[in-house]
Amino acid sequence: MKKLLILVLLFATPALAQAAAPTADVQVTNAYIRTMPPGRTTTAGFLTIANNSDQSCELTGAMSTLSNRLEFHEHQHTQGMMKMRPVTTVVVPAGETVVFEPGALHIMLFNIDTELKAGEFTQMQLITDQCGSISFDAEVRSLLAKPKKMEGMHH
Repeated sequence: MKKLLILVLLFATPALAQAAAPTADVQVTNAYIRTMPPGRTTTAGFLTIANNSDQSCELTGAMSTLSNRLEFHEHQHTQGMMKMRPVTTVVVPAGETVVFEPGALHIMLFNIDTELKAGEFTQMQLITDQCGSISFDAEVRSLLAKPKKMEGMHH
């Protein structure tokens, strides 16, 4: 019985590791989160995720070292008003790219109890249905930072 259990564990462990391992075919770039105004405990995260595999990947959750509660949200324009609503999953079709950006799809981070400083990085992770988990670093960017002037433009 003991030998059978060992054999089962030996064969099951690689399969479990593969299911949890990130796939090189799914990549996150341009990841950042915003700093928060004083007294706030919520912020938003943005990124680009490219699925270069031949299978669709469904994002089912996200994790961060900063927050115990992350949600996917999207903005919708309804009757002349912009509303934000949570979405339970985000599909990244095979061979396509999905952009999380201000005013559209984004990640909300709640219950943050530490000050976020521009220029720092935080570890984040996206959980998928069948594409493994994708770990990445997100830069903290100032909510109040002025955009850089475009070169070649004079007033």
